[in-house]
Amino acid sequence: MSKRTYHEFTLDPFQEEALDAIDAGKSVVVAAPTGTGKTLVADYLIEKAMTEHLKVIYTAPIKALSNQKFRDFKAQFGEEAVGIMTGDVVLNPTAPLLIMTTEVFRNQVITEDPNLEFVSHIVFDEIHWLNDEERGTVWEESIILAPSKMKILGLSATIANAQHLVDWIKSIRHEDVALIEEHNRVVPLDYFYYTKDTGLVSYDELWRYYRRKLKDRINDDNPFGPTSHLDLIRTIQRDHLPALFFVFSRKQCAIKAMELATIANYLRSPERRIVEEKFLQHFGPEIEWSSSTRQLKRLCSKGIAYHHAGLLPSQKVIVEELFLERLIHVLYCTETFSVGINYPVKAVCFDSLNKYDGRNFRPLANHEFFQMSGRAGRRGLDKKGYSFAIVDLSYMEKSPPPKFQLNRLEPLTSQFRLTYNTVLNLTATLTQGQIETYFQKSFAAYSYRLSSDHLHNELAQIQQQLEATQHHLCEEVGSFICPLKHHPKRKELEKLRKAYKALGPRKQTRVYGREMARKIHTWEKVLSLTPKTCPSEQQENCRDQSKTYFTIIQQQQGLQTALDGLPDENAFLDEFEYKKNHLRQIGYLRENELLPRGTCASRIYVQELLVTELIYSDVFQQLDDDQLNALLSCIDFEARKNDMFQRAAVFDSVPVKEIAEYIQSICGQDTVRYDPRVAGITYAWSQGTSFVEVQALCNLDEGDIISVFRRTIDLMRQMREAIGDSDLRTRLKACMEKLDRDEAAIMEL
Repeated sequence: MSKRTYHEFTLDPFQEEALDAIDAGKSVVVAAPTGTGKTLVADYLIEKAMTEHLKVIYTAPIKALSNQKFRDFKAQFGEEAVGIMTGDVVLNPTAPLLIMTTEVFRNQVITEDPNLEFVSHIVFDEIHWLNDEERGTVWEESIILAPSKMKILGLSATIANAQHLVDWIKSIRHEDVALIEEHNRVVPLDYFYYTKDTGLVSYDELWRYYRRKLKDRINDDNPFGPTSHLDLIRTIQRDHLPALFFVFSRKQCAIKAMELATIANYLRSPERRIVEEKFLQHFGPEIEWSSSTRQLKRLCSKGIAYHHAGLLPSQKVIVEELFLERLIHVLYCTETFSVGINYPVKAVCFDSLNKYDGRNFRPLANHEFFQMSGRAGRRGLDKKGYSFAIVDLSYMEKSPPPKFQLNRLEPLTSQFRLTYNTVLNLTATLTQGQIETYFQKSFAAYSYRLSSDHLHNELAQIQQQLEATQHHLCEEVGSFICPLKHHPKRKELEKLRKAYKALGPRKQTRVYGREMARKIHTWEKVLSLTPKTCPSEQQENCRDQSKTYFTIIQQQQGLQTALDGLPDENAFLDEFEYKKNHLRQIGYLRENELLPRGTCASRIYVQELLVTELIYSDVFQQLDDDQLNALLSCIDFEARKNDMFQRAAVFDSVPVKEIAEYIQSICGQDTVRYDPRVAGITYAWSQGTSFVEVQALCNLDEGDIISVFRRTIDLMRQMREAIGDSDLRTRLKACMEKLDRDEAAIMEL
């Protein structure tokens, strides 16, 4: 049978299966390792929809991926056909193919946006982000609320419980959903650990070396020398470039790239000229460049670069373009680079197998490691891909490197959380009965029901086993009347009495003596009943059987604890009612009817309560436009660990703090996020200060500064859509324009 092709690609069996399911009009979930060609399935679906004049939405978890898809699809279908809606960018929103972040899609479905009427398909790229602690809820709500006539295409990395996920989607959408799983990679991957002393080794070889070295050491406290990224690059540069080098710190990405550039240069002069030309095209004459752009150019001219969220959008774009043109041979990057962006390499390196997750350092999870490693191995170019991880042998015992196993992937679990915004929107659009159904439809509730059924079944089986074992046992087994338990304890008691007697009267009155006396008294009481006299074969039988019996009892207790630990079936509904009560107290709801404040908050998706209270207070009237911009940028700003700002009292923070405290007194401490330290930089930018001068006011990365301004613009866009006051809407538009300029303007995507 001839193999099916698509755009000159001969399809793999799983791709054929997926395209057949799409042609059959089904919803589809494809779970396959990174780099196996899942994206082709989405491309096919989109092309098919566009030729049939249907509308498609493509959602991605991160902006970098949304922006890349926007560029790719624009090149394929033309400017007019493609639009983008991420939090901070809205271009061509009525186009037939819309790229958006999942948050934007969720906001459309929860408010029943009429624009969704003609959308035939929604593509969820990286659907396993359902697992993400911060943002998983958004995926879940999007899937629950997606209109039933809209077909779903979910693309996922390999997940342990893909069938569970698909069964859930089937159960809530009442439709057949095709699950297509591929476990094999086209280009197989080899995994190695690395230290300067061992070279590239397997997990077992690493431990063997470590143990041998410890045995042989002579009064050397630490026989292991340090290993740096340069050692690894030197080892692999002849045969394994291009490489992605994952470093879990932005600052270290740049530092390590500079360190490598002092000893290596991977480009010949014609290639170097191409890089220099590209920089001139992107950034204009060199005299106008920022110091970070200069630094980036110096690195890129040697075939080395770094990439993280703190770069300017234009800097990210140039690094990505050079990378695609194979002019970057070693790219130091943070983990976001592994999400969906299709940049395969020959090898992936890890600077460390621990990462900081915002609270503490922890080992990489299996699924994170395989997602990142999956970038290695280029189809049609490499026979194999390689994953290399640096290990520090000095910490081998204290925190041994994880042994990653594909068959031990963590299952997806629901991260469902209820926001006040969701509570308001559900109250506005659904009846009480529909709301109850909505919570039963959540992946969390579905998983709890599955777990509950599973645990109940196991408990029933255990009960049968117990009954079977009990037939052979006397009912006294396990009590102190049973000679098996009584006699050994009696011997113990005799020993204790002897030891107490040996102490002598003086020591008997001390703490430990009194403690011993108390113990003897307790045991005498317990052993006061005469033990049964059982024939020796009965005792033998009980001895053999009781081990099994007690093991089963222990299992039973474990299952019961797990069952008791499952959330109550109505946990979400209870939380919903609880939050509704808060909203009634602060004047957002009257019974189940949204009051003006409630309607306003239902259209705001960040810090909805604080923003609404500010809109309804007189705080804005006291501020000029630059101060208003400064205030709005403090809402929902989340500083990183070492962020520092010059102190600047730009406006009076007292009324805002009073509003925040009022909300917190009713709704709890966590409901407000407000950080006034960031006000100074937004105020300066709003007043027309140059980007370089703004940078001098803080130690934030350039990309983070831009992100503060873009998020503030996005918040004002939401506010304009949420309010009826035309004067304030006009004012907010003017405020947005003050921020939306120069480096912070939407880059040419």
